[in-house]
Amino acid sequence: MIKLNPFAGLRAGWLDLSGAVSEISADGLSRSLAWSRNDDGTFCADDETALFTLAVEKLSSGIRIRCTAEWKKNVPEHLIFTPVTFPAFPADHAFFCGERMGNAQTALLPVKKSRDFQGRHYAALTRGKETVLMTSPLNQKFDNFFRGRSVGGLMLKWRCDFEFHHNDLSGKTEFDPVTVECGDGIRMLEQYGDDNCEVKKDFSKQPECGWNSWDYYRWTITEEEVLQNAAFIAADPVLKHHVKRIIVDDGWQYCYGEWEPNSLFPRGMKFLADELHKMGFKPGLWLAPAIVEPHCRIAQWDYDMLACSEGGQPCLAYRCMERYGFVLDPTLPKTQKHLEKLFDRYAGMGYEYFKLDFLGAVMSAKRFADRTVPRCQVLRKLMGAVCKGVGGRAEILGCNYHFYNGNSFVDSVRVGGDIHSHWQSIKANTVSVAGMFWANKKLWINDPDFSLCRGLETSNDPDLQRLKACLVYCAPHDGYNKGLEFNLASTRFEEQKVLLSLDLMAGGAVNLSDKMSLLNEKGIELARKIVAAESGFAGRPLDIFERELPVYWHQSLKKGGRFLVINWEDTPQEIKVDWNIAGNPVEVKDFWSGKIEKCINSVTLAPHSCKLWEY
Repeated sequence: MIKLNPFAGLRAGWLDLSGAVSEISADGLSRSLAWSRNDDGTFCADDETALFTLAVEKLSSGIRIRCTAEWKKNVPEHLIFTPVTFPAFPADHAFFCGERMGNAQTALLPVKKSRDFQGRHYAALTRGKETVLMTSPLNQKFDNFFRGRSVGGLMLKWRCDFEFHHNDLSGKTEFDPVTVECGDGIRMLEQYGDDNCEVKKDFSKQPECGWNSWDYYRWTITEEEVLQNAAFIAADPVLKHHVKRIIVDDGWQYCYGEWEPNSLFPRGMKFLADELHKMGFKPGLWLAPAIVEPHCRIAQWDYDMLACSEGGQPCLAYRCMERYGFVLDPTLPKTQKHLEKLFDRYAGMGYEYFKLDFLGAVMSAKRFADRTVPRCQVLRKLMGAVCKGVGGRAEILGCNYHFYNGNSFVDSVRVGGDIHSHWQSIKANTVSVAGMFWANKKLWINDPDFSLCRGLETSNDPDLQRLKACLVYCAPHDGYNKGLEFNLASTRFEEQKVLLSLDLMAGGAVNLSDKMSLLNEKGIELARKIVAAESGFAGRPLDIFERELPVYWHQSLKKGGRFLVINWEDTPQEIKVDWNIAGNPVEVKDFWSGKIEKCINSVTLAPHSCKLWEY
């Protein structure tokens, strides 16, 4: 057999695939794979770990790669199979989709400093107006990652890695196909959403709006404050018609892993659910079902339920806001029964919505009891147990949910990172919200995080900036760090409108998270407008593959649509407006002011502001 390059002479638009190579890394040592052609036109490579095969399917705009492995004895504990790595090439823009909320990465090339990228599901590189998109299926059989490094105007070692850690590998493995195509990036992603819907769901109804306790109260939430906010909403002439659920977030429980009410909820969670039902709301509850804090009884007595370190012992795999915890091992029947019982109990109390948080923390552990379960299937074991306990009695929001677990277990999914009424937070959140637009109302309801209405000009709250959430990061030996004085609410009115306009563009979940009675007239009016607005289809970030933050967004409604332009800069900007995307309307309505305006070809926007039109 003659050693050949499977990618010789192939292209995906502007990207020449000829120089691509394949590699294997076993316990940290890498080597190239040498391919030979089989009689059927496929390729094979005989490595000491496995006999690999590779087939290249030519598409009209690129290729699809399919690989298998027949494993040999004594497969290493850590193995990475890389079917394709591209040599260095120039690009103008890079976008790597994160595996969970808030993890997307984007950059304009050339970059000033070298930068490493890692993503799941898809990675996009653009030159001129054409985007090359590398994808694997959303619901993955085995862990696969897209990686690369940008140096100046070049992308180096853009590749797809399949990873195996502490798995029992035997027999034949068929890897997820990897597709490399060139074209209109937005349309390719919309097609990707169509192709990767595990379970078809009905999204014809308007998503229900809610109120959540977290962003304002954090761990200070009390039973009394929940009921006061619910009463305010129930008495408001607009909010009462649109806010349908009240969600108690983190802070109600004794500790993570011991899900009993603390002293701030003296009459218990069944009482609270009953009271909210009487007021006409659906009660919702936050849990982190996989996290077990060290003083929890499970960590003391039932440590056989915990996922383990490299060395095989229960480990503190969870860390957030300087709280630490073990994580449950969902591959164990004992863990699954515990989760079923927990959610059966709270669904039985009348909770109709569960926000499940820190789900991705499970994957920080290194070893799980059942070595036949691929790592990307571990969370499916957890979610399956939760859903069995819920028994269809409640909706489920997956927060820190790894997207590769598909849409069969969840009704909505957080796609953005944590949002605050803070300009830098709004900017950071936008990247990930934009990168998942294609999933909304196809796979699940996208949740961009809270629709916050309080800010420096929209609140009468004397304690607006009292909470200092980042002080938990201050160690005894540290000098003064201004960043630790981070304010959760520092936005001006125009910045608040940017945040809420992006929530509308997301076309998904809308959850208020302010102390409602302390919003001033401006703040209440923002809340009323955001919950009363029609929920559109997924807004398209039209220049997502041209800029680090999309300026132009378009959204279709049942009749007409919305067009949003944003000035992300610190100085005034004149922004050109092309109304062709909206069908060239003559007049439009400013969403926030309600004024009817003539369509103009450009608009000058103040710093940190936007213009949202409806037509």
